[in-house]
Amino acid sequence: MASLLPLWLSVGSLSERLRRADSLHLGLDFDGTLVPISSDPRDVVLPPRARDCLERLTRQPGVRVGILSSRTLDDLCRRVGIPGPFYAGSSGLETQDEQGQRETHAGNTVSLPMPLLRELDGWCLRFPGARLETRVNSCALHFSGVAPSLQPAFGAGVRRRVRPFMPQVALVHGRTEFEVMPADGWNKAAALERWLGAARPGALTLYFGDDTRDEPAHAAVRRRGGVAVAVGRTVSQAEYVMPAPADVVWFLEWLDREWALRCAAPAPSPEASLEHSTA
Repeated sequence: MASLLPLWLSVGSLSERLRRADSLHLGLDFDGTLVPISSDPRDVVLPPRARDCLERLTRQPGVRVGILSSRTLDDLCRRVGIPGPFYAGSSGLETQDEQGQRETHAGNTVSLPMPLLRELDGWCLRFPGARLETRVNSCALHFSGVAPSLQPAFGAGVRRRVRPFMPQVALVHGRTEFEVMPADGWNKAAALERWLGAARPGALTLYFGDDTRDEPAHAAVRRRGGVAVAVGRTVSQAEYVMPAPADVVWFLEWLDREWALRCAAPAPSPEASLEHSTA
C-alpha cells in the first residue's frame, strides 16, 4: 500500500472537486472517528461541536450523511441523536435509512452458535477487563480494559475458540474489540453500497474510518472515485489520513462551510461551461 497523504494538505484540490460535484455523500465511522476511543465504550458521548456540525450537514441541500459503526443500531442512534442520517449498526448488519426504516441483514445466519458464545463468555471471565457483548447476529469481545501484557494471550484464545466455527462465522480484529460475525460477506462496505446505490458521475463520496472494519468501506469508496480517509492509521486502503477525531470535526466544519459556499455560488453559464470544456 502507498503512503497515506495528509488530508489537510489536499484541501485545495478537494475544494475544486466539491465545486464540480452536484451532490455530496459523507460516510463516517463513530468510535475513533467522531469520538475518541474510550476504555469503556459505554462512557462515550458525542461532543456538541460534532453533533452541531452533523446536523448542519444533514440539512444542507444535496448532502447525504451516513454513520456506520460496530455498535448496535439502538446504541448508535441514541448516542448520535440526530434524525436524518443513514445509520448502520453492528458493522452493517443493522441499518436504518434516512426515513427511519430499519432492516437486518443476516443472510442465512439466524444467530451465532450458542456453544461458541458460551466458550467466548467463559474466556472473557478469565481476563479482568474483558467483556462479551451480544449483538444482532454477532458479538463483540471488548479487550481495551485488559492489561496490555495479557492482550496477546486473550486474542490467541479468542482465535482458538472461533476457529472450529469458521465455516459459519468470521472473526474481525478491531482496535479495542474482536467482532464475530456471520460469514456471509455483509460488512460496512455492503451497507454503504446498499445505502448509496449505483454510483452517479456527479456525486462525490467521502468516508472516514479508523478501524480494520472500515477497510472494506475505504476500498469501496475508492472504487467509486471518492475520498477515503483513515483516522489515526499508518497502513490502510484509504488514500488520505487524519490524526485524530478532533481533526475530523475540524474538517467537517470546513466541509460544511465549503459546501454552503458552493451552493451559494451562481451556476456557471452555458457559455462558460463550453469554454471550459474546449479549453
